[in-house]
Amino acid sequence: MNNVLADRAKIAAVPKAMARISDGRYDHWDKVRFWEPPPPLTSADVWGILKFSRLGNRRAFSLFDKSNRRFHFTQTGNFLRALHEIDSNARGVIGVSGAAANSEGRDAYLQRSLIEEPFSSSVLEGAATTREIAKRLIEEGRAPKTADERMVLNNYHAMEFIRENRNEPLTVERILEVHRILTEGTLERPEKCGVYRSPEDDVRVVDSVTGDTLHIPPSANELPQRMARLCEFSNAAPQKGDFLHPVIRAIVLHFMLAYDHPFWDGNGRCARALFYWCVLRHGYWLLEYVSISAVLRRSARQYGKAFLYTETDDGDMTYFIDHQLKVIERSIVELQRYLDTKSKELRDLARALGKLEAELNRRQLQVLQDALERPNAKYEIADHERLHSVSYLTARSDMETLTDKGFLRKAKLGVKSIYTVPKNLRDLLSAAAK
Repeated sequence: MNNVLADRAKIAAVPKAMARISDGRYDHWDKVRFWEPPPPLTSADVWGILKFSRLGNRRAFSLFDKSNRRFHFTQTGNFLRALHEIDSNARGVIGVSGAAANSEGRDAYLQRSLIEEPFSSSVLEGAATTREIAKRLIEEGRAPKTADERMVLNNYHAMEFIRENRNEPLTVERILEVHRILTEGTLERPEKCGVYRSPEDDVRVVDSVTGDTLHIPPSANELPQRMARLCEFSNAAPQKGDFLHPVIRAIVLHFMLAYDHPFWDGNGRCARALFYWCVLRHGYWLLEYVSISAVLRRSARQYGKAFLYTETDDGDMTYFIDHQLKVIERSIVELQRYLDTKSKELRDLARALGKLEAELNRRQLQVLQDALERPNAKYEIADHERLHSVSYLTARSDMETLTDKGFLRKAKLGVKSIYTVPKNLRDLLSAAAK
C-alpha cells in the first residue's frame, strides 16, 4: 500500500481498481494475481488496496491461530442477504403444499431426509457405501457388516445425540463424546476413539493427490486450552453492541475444530457435528434436516480451498464463512425441492388409491409408495415401528391391514413375520381405486 501512496500516477488509478474491488466478490490473492490491473498499478498493488479496504469492516474473534493471531472476518453484503434468507427459512415454517404442509406429513418426509447427512458425511471421510445401503441400514436398525457401514451408522447416532442434547451448553466432555460416537469401531487405532491426539501423533492435512502437506495443526499440548476456549466461544451470551449471528458462530465452530484437528482421525465429521449442535441450540430447527455434507461432497475442492484461503490470508475467515453460507442456502433449496417432490408423490398416490385414502393412514401410504418404488423390498414390523416411532402393536396393525387388503404378502422366517411386495401391486391399487 505504501508503494501506491508514494506514486501520484498509481494514486490516480486507485478509483478504477476500487470499481473492480467493490463488485461484491471477496477474492483471495490466488485469484487477484490474475486480474489485469489498471496501469500503472500492479497486481500486488491492487491486492494491497483490497486488503486495506477490508480493514474498516473487520471483526476479530476470541480465537487464535498457531501464531497467536486472532482469526477475523469482514461482513459483506452477501452475508447479510444470506443470513436473512436462512433466518426466514430455517427458523420458521417453510412453504410446501398438499400433505407435506401439515406437521404430520412434514415430519414424515423430514424423518427420511435425516438419512442423507450421515451418508454424505461418511462419504466425505472416505466411506465406500451406497445411499440405498445407508438407508436400509438405518431404517432396519441392523448391525453394520463393514467399517464403512459402521461409519454411516455412527454418524446417524451422533446426530441423534446432538438432537437430544441440543439445549445443553457445549463442553469439552461433550465434544469428546461426539467424537467417540462418530469413530467407535472405525479407527485403525481404537484407543484414539474419544480422546485427543498425542504429541507423538503425526497428524496433518495432506493433499490426497499430490501428497503435499496442506495444514499442520497446533501442538497437541495446546489442545485442552484451545478446546476450552472453543466451548467458551460457543456458549457465549450475546453482548450488547457485540452481536454475532448464531449461524456465523456455528460456521466458526466448524472451521476451528477442523483447524485445531484435535483428534487422530474423524475431525471433519466432528467439525460438521458441532455446526449442527450450534444451529439447533439457537432454534434453527430446519437445519437439522438439511445435509451440508451432501452439498460439500459435490464441491469438495471448494471446501478445501475455503480452509486454505483463510489460513494463507492472515486468518481471514471470510472465505470460509462465505463458502458455508452458500452451502447452507443450497442445502435449504434442495430440501425444499425434496419436500415438494414428496408432496406431489403423495398426492399422486392418494389419487391412485382413491377411496382407499380414507381407509389407510399416512404410514401405510408410505409403505405402499416405497413398495411401488422398490418392488423387491422386504418389510418387518420392527422396522416399521422404528421408522415411524409408533408402538409395536400399531406397527403390526399397519402391516396386517395392508396384507389383508392384498397389498403385501406375508411369510414367516422362524417367529418373525416378513412382508413382501406382490408383483402386481400397481394393478391391485388401480383396481381398488375404481
